[in-house]
Amino acid sequence: MNQRLLQKFINLSAPLLITGETGTGKSFLAKKVFESSRIYKEKFITAHLASLKEDLLESELYGFKRGAFTGAIDAKNGYLRDVGNGTLFLDEIGELSLDAQKKLLYLLEEKKFTPLGSTQSQDFCGRIIMATNKNLKSLVDQGLFREDLYYRVAVFKLELPPLRENSELLSQSIQDLLTKLKTTYQRPHLYFSEEAQNFLLKNPWKGNFRELKNTLEYAVVMSEERQIKLSDFPQNAPTAEILPKAQEKDFIEGFPMDFNQSLELFERMYLKAILEKNGGRVNDTARRLGMSKTTLIQKAKKYQINTLKMRSDASILAA
Repeated sequence: MNQRLLQKFINLSAPLLITGETGTGKSFLAKKVFESSRIYKEKFITAHLASLKEDLLESELYGFKRGAFTGAIDAKNGYLRDVGNGTLFLDEIGELSLDAQKKLLYLLEEKKFTPLGSTQSQDFCGRIIMATNKNLKSLVDQGLFREDLYYRVAVFKLELPPLRENSELLSQSIQDLLTKLKTTYQRPHLYFSEEAQNFLLKNPWKGNFRELKNTLEYAVVMSEERQIKLSDFPQNAPTAEILPKAQEKDFIEGFPMDFNQSLELFERMYLKAILEKNGGRVNDTARRLGMSKTTLIQKAKKYQINTLKMRSDASILAA
């Protein structure tokens, strides 16, 4: 990413578009732009467009008047009103319907919006930052994204390259994340083996920062020594495949049909396996899982996991 360009866009009043693959840090960059701007003391509100159903999108963004629709007992301010002079971050604008895109174009052009059930438009006083992991030009060609909106939002654009294309950023991110995770899990002496370091630097990281963070967190939790080894990563762990392919069908059929009961069964199996691996040591297991000791003890009692027997068995084996 062009840092000089980023500096020029920090106090931009016009809409800003951030593009890039999933996990490249678009939300993080949007917040960074806001926090570096002269309006950093104002509100920053995120609207996750992909998770908003079409029938709720307008009421969440624009708000509504009392009686605007069935169930609208009281009036409600939308994000556009609540954000005031701050920044509204519209995440995944490529998910908007054509009708919603038309209203967004009006908002961007006129800096006005109309709450549902109202006939009077209101001024939008804030700033808008948008993000997408989709190729908007391709969507335009497919008739899925309005061409006029595309040329409105693509004027000021920051594109985040995938992590695999920036070796310097990858190396720095690995060290920064490890430093934070060592503090989180209270393991200050952790370090990577040479094999582990090479794996991290050469892995393609298709999920970018999100995949990298999750992988490192797993390794920090599962490592049993000060040195993080190649086998501590989920991609290389010998227990990554819980069952051989031939047994998967029987494994799934062993679960109850009820979803919540299945989750409880899996949690019991998982916690029992982790506690056995740690010799029944509750304090150590809780710390590695990022879970409080009290919570782990309660879950062990709930699932009738005998940690005292595990510790006894571990002592016998070590003797």
